[in-house]
This record gives sequence, structure tokens and C-alpha cells, in this order.
Amino acid sequence: MFIQRHTGGRSFDYEQKYPLDSSGEEASPEARVWLTYLEEAEMYDHDMIQGFRDTIDSLLVLAGLFSAIVATFVVQTSQSLKPDFAQLSLIVQVEQTALLRAGGNVSLMNAVPLSYISTASPTYTTADLWINGLFFTSLSLSVTTALLAVLIKQWCQAYTSVTSGSARDKVLIRQFRFDGLVKWKLPEIVGSLPLLLHLAFAVFFAGLSFFVYDL
Repeated sequence: MFIQRHTGGRSFDYEQKYPLDSSGEEASPEARVWLTYLEEAEMYDHDMIQGFRDTIDSLLVLAGLFSAIVATFVVQTSQSLKPDFAQLSLIVQVEQTALLRAGGNVSLMNAVPLSYISTASPTYTTADLWINGLFFTSLSLSVTTALLAVLIKQWCQAYTSVTSGSARDKVLIRQFRFDGLVKWKLPEIVGSLPLLLHLAFAVFFAGLSFFVYDL
């Protein structure tokens, strides 16, 4: 008899644990093969889902805190994309001052350069576009990570939900769920979420370097 420590001392001697099936009942709804499958699947699913949950919980905390930090920068830097009315007013005042100094002299007045500005005139620079683009991209990646993490957490909850019926029915339901998990590549998605968050960090620090350099 083999006893594995991490399973709380469960016995793997299924011939002793479950009674021998009667002749012709080896595939009955409560046959030993189904009961054995369920116990093995339960241990496998517990380790798998627990690993998913540990990863997801850590990512949710980190993504939430990081998104709050990036959002603070976005609120600050996005102001540079709006028209700077103070700068527009200064340009107009400079032009008016030059016209006043011309003192009615037509030739001097014609020499004053026109500003050609309007409230729709862009006042942002290329650096402003890069900084905001990087910050918004980082925020989008972080929020996407959090959203996928929540969806995966709900999927894990549905995967481990209790089912009713005979042992054979439970086996079929569990296998149906597991096939869906493999089909939609849930383990690969969970493994890619940290990479997605790392990419968000990299993009954010790239934007932060532009932001600091432009100060």
C-alpha cells in the first residue's frame, strides 16, 4: 500500500478501499473504476487549481496596485494633450503688443508676423505623445491582466463546483470540464499573464524615462 504525504495520508490501495465489482458490473454507475478515477482526478485537480489560484491571487494584487500608480501618471500627463489656453493667450498678447508698438505705422504693422492660432491648435509636443502613448499602453496591459485573472478565477470556481449524480456521471462531467480547460488552453493563459504584466512594467518604465527626461 502506498501513502502519499501531501494528500493527508490517503491510501492508494484501491483494491482494498473499494469492493470488487460483481461479474458484469465493472462499468456500472458506481463501479470501482469510476470511484478510483474520481479520487485520482480530485487530487490532480486540487494541485492544478490551487496552483492557478495562487498565481492569480498574486497577479490581481500586483496588477491592481500597479494600475493605480499608472493611472495617477496618466491623469497628470494627459493634461498636456489638451489645448494650453495660457500659452495661446500669451501668443495673442505678444502679437497685440507688437501691433501697439507699431503705433499706426502701416509698414511696421505689416511686418508683425501673424500667429495663425486657434483654440484647436495643438500645443503638445512629440514627447507628450510618446509619454502618454506608453503610459496608456501600460495601463491597458495591466487592466487586461486583471480582467483575465478575474475570468480565470471564475473559471476555476466553475471547474471545482460540486456535481450530483452517480460516480460515472461525475466522471463524465469532470472529463468534459477538463477537455474544455485543455481546449481553451487555460494553463498557457495562466502562464502568460505574468509575462503580460512584466510587459506592462517595461512599457511604463520606458514612458517614465521619457517623462523624467522631459522635465
